[in-house]
Amino acid sequence: MELTTAYHKLMTFNKKYTYIMKDGQIVFNNGWAWIVVFQALNRRNFAIVKYCNGQYSVVEM
Repeated sequence: MELTTAYHKLMTFNKKYTYIMKDGQIVFNNGWAWIVVFQALNRRNFAIVKYCNGQYSVVEM
């Protein structure tokens, strides 16, 4: 559930690189907050989707 939600939030973000859902990995989940990392198709860049207190934030690296 978190992976799908994070991918949809990433798709609504103004992203520079292309991501696919199967490259996402949940790195932290305690029920009310979670962090999902997606690797770009170029294998050099990443997107981090964070959920905490009902708000989402997306960062590309």
